[in-house]
Amino acid sequence: MRFPVFGRRTVQFLMPVLIGSCVSMASSGQPASGQRVGPSLIIDGINNVANSASNFLNGVVQRQKEILHHVADSATDYVANAVERPRSLIMNTALMTSNYIDSAASIGLDFKLRRLLEKFRTRMTHGFAEFGIPILEPLQLDGVYYETHNPEIGELKLLLDNLTISGVSSFVVDRARLSLIGPSIAMNLTFPKLYLEGDYKLGGVLGDMFKIHGAGPVTSAITDLKIYFATVLGYSRGMYLKSFDMDFDIGHIEMYLGNLMGDEKIGKVMNE
Repeated sequence: MRFPVFGRRTVQFLMPVLIGSCVSMASSGQPASGQRVGPSLIIDGINNVANSASNFLNGVVQRQKEILHHVADSATDYVANAVERPRSLIMNTALMTSNYIDSAASIGLDFKLRRLLEKFRTRMTHGFAEFGIPILEPLQLDGVYYETHNPEIGELKLLLDNLTISGVSSFVVDRARLSLIGPSIAMNLTFPKLYLEGDYKLGGVLGDMFKIHGAGPVTSAITDLKIYFATVLGYSRGMYLKSFDMDFDIGHIEMYLGNLMGDEKIGKVMNE
């Protein structure tokens, strides 16, 4: 910081102060006519002049500092605002552009995804030989194994064989979303009615106290099965699934297990 140069304006200020101080000292002492002014009075006058000059210079320097700080703060705020505005504009523009592209593209992509699902439905009764996919309506499954260790349910082991599931192609597309961001796919499907027939083998303990077993035919009717799944795709030397989430909800289910507990009466009660 550069201090102000002592020049003509400073001398013009100090001279009246010096003269006023000397006059004040002479009048305050009120010496008799012809009496000389003592050295102490002259020294006091010089001290007063020095103090006045020091106060004046301190005031000038302080005002200079305040002006410089104000200019620096204003410049900092100006630069910060100048940088923040275009940065915010760029970020908002990028976000809006991304959302716009995604939304605009998804309008067409969602429609194409629904058309693909409808085409898939019509081919389910014939299968997709070119992809090695068998007939899906009705759906044939073998060796479906399920095991649970739940403190509330118990420990159960269930094996299903020769399963035939009908009604798979009757699904309703509640929601189909294909997004360029990710890219990702999300779908909600509802199966109004599913019928299941096959063979079962069951063994385990219910509630940690009741043993259960059985083997024989199984039939079931499931109403309003809702399935949700979402996946994010990736590409590295080919397409792959980066993530896959799935959930389901069953509106109502009826099931009959033949030869449950090896006794017709007990099996009837258990099925009910």
